[in-house]
Amino acid sequence: MTLPTDPRSYLYRPDALDPDEAKRLAAETLSRTDDGELFLQYSASEAFAFDDGRLKTADYSTEAGFGLRGVSGETTAFAHANEISASAIRRAAETMQLLDPAKQGPAAPPRPTNVHLYTDNDPLTLVPFKEKVALCEQIDAAARARDPRVVQVTTGLSGSWSVVEIVRPDGFVATDIRPLVRLNVSIVAEENGRRESGFFGMGGRYLYEKLFDPAAWNRAIDEALAQALINLQSEDAPAGEMQVVLGPGWPGVLLHEAIGHGLEGDFNRKGTSAFSGRIGERVAAPGVTVVDDGSIGERRGSL
Repeated sequence: MTLPTDPRSYLYRPDALDPDEAKRLAAETLSRTDDGELFLQYSASEAFAFDDGRLKTADYSTEAGFGLRGVSGETTAFAHANEISASAIRRAAETMQLLDPAKQGPAAPPRPTNVHLYTDNDPLTLVPFKEKVALCEQIDAAARARDPRVVQVTTGLSGSWSVVEIVRPDGFVATDIRPLVRLNVSIVAEENGRRESGFFGMGGRYLYEKLFDPAAWNRAIDEALAQALINLQSEDAPAGEMQVVLGPGWPGVLLHEAIGHGLEGDFNRKGTSAFSGRIGERVAAPGVTVVDDGSIGERRGSL
């Protein structure tokens, strides 16, 4: 199979839509708005699940579509479809007619940047199917050989590749190519009739080669097994309040649910957040510092 060399060719086809036409349509359909954009996206994804010594599932899918968003004052209109074509965009533009004409004038385009936080390469096509299955088999065998108490191993390998283009009515265009891979290892250990599990996952916006490194997947096995074995010795936690220490990374989800929504721009702009007007004030307990950095290379949240 011959793959296109230009990722944008997954968004634009001569018989459906070309880049210049996308600019014209964005300008026409969003001419009455304060802000908005035409968002085009193609994505391909795959997932392997290896359980009980055999490949249980191997999924692959692709999808493409667009979203058209218009903002006028405090009102937002949105339309989308899974067909990228000029005719589909024109049909979606009918939704924009529900907006009142803009009163503030068009918003300024975002400031461009050449910062490149991850590769453009497609991780799905660079590694043959059989090698992905072989890695799952290798992890399964290595995990079972680690400790005689291991009774079940589940390995998950997944990846995706996405092409995104954002077209604004003022002619500003931003393109992003997003790879993402992940490896999950789950282990169940049994001792004296008691079973406990451990889990470890790793991944980011890079290629499969990092996950295929023996040092990487052996670490995943060691971490998952260590959790399972520690859990075999665990005791019931006492009731009542106690201090909890969270490390960096995924525990940030708890922080997001606790205060993250209150820190979002819209709620503060409208004055409806508990944090509105408090820039420069301390809003957390002494010693608590939170940094949300989307510019760290090859991380899941780096965009």
